[in-house]
Amino acid sequence: MIEANQMRFASFFIGGENNMTRKEIEKIKNEIPRFENGNPCKLTKEQERLHRELDCREMINSCLCYGHSFIESHYSNPYIKELGMERVLELYNEQKADFDKAKVFHNVYEDGEGVSYNSIQWEDEFEIN
Repeated sequence: MIEANQMRFASFFIGGENNMTRKEIEKIKNEIPRFENGNPCKLTKEQERLHRELDCREMINSCLCYGHSFIESHYSNPYIKELGMERVLELYNEQKADFDKAKVFHNVYEDGEGVSYNSIQWEDEFEIN
């Protein structure tokens, strides 16, 4: 089962644009085993890289949501180090294309310390009128 999933996920990321909304990122993350009977799974290098790319996409989305630069920020450094600048730029461009079709809602939540949070509504989450 894991090998079939690995092939599916690997083929998903080969070639073409792969813009991903929050739902799509979560779906793939949840389908890759992380724990079995409470113990961490031994992930293949491909699964580890895929998780790292998904983490990178989530950080890109967060930076875009708050109007921060990702590539020029310290947030991109660990991803550039692990995935390479070329791949990080590809992921950024893919996410930016999807983000440009999304709506950002500001100040949707405030935590106990007074920090305000934004939210993204992706195109695949828009209600059809």
